Amino acid sequence: MIKSRREAYLAAVVACAALAISGCGQTAPQDKSIPAPLEVTTPAAPEMNQRDAMGSWKLVHPGEVTAESTTLYIEVTRESCAGGETGKVLTPEVQEEAGRFVIRTPVEPIKDGYYTCQSNNWVPITVVLPAPIGDRELFDAACLDSFTLTTATCAYDQGVRWKP
Repeated sequence: MIKSRREAYLAAVVACAALAISGCGQTAPQDKSIPAPLEVTTPAAPEMNQRDAMGSWKLVHPGEVTAESTTLYIEVTRESCAGGETGKVLTPEVQEEAGRFVIRTPVEPIKDGYYTCQSNNWVPITVVLPAPIGDRELFDAACLDSFTLTTATCAYDQGVRWKP
């Protein structure tokens, strides 16, 4: 009985295989109502991704910052892959909010291309605040981006670079 089951199973497999491949040599009839496929083109890449032009920053001498400070010495690094180069840091944007100064450090866009993703260099700049820090935090605006918040530049302090 086992032999006949095996034989029946083998016969069924052979029959299914024969049925499946029997139509392989035939061409499907051409349906003239179906239009020819459209040529697919890749859209042009946007000039600049916002993250590509975003820098993150750190204080050069955090121990020297006081409530009376109006000038900050910081270093900026580009958040996106750029072959190890941050490039030119543009004029920082400082927004005074209740309880904090939010500092955005944009960087000059880089040319389209593929870049390696080792850490980018740190570029020193000076930021002048519109008023003394007082009892406000200094916050890195790059950490407002949900992706950047998970990177090493934001994960350790959640973007708060200094607290009174």
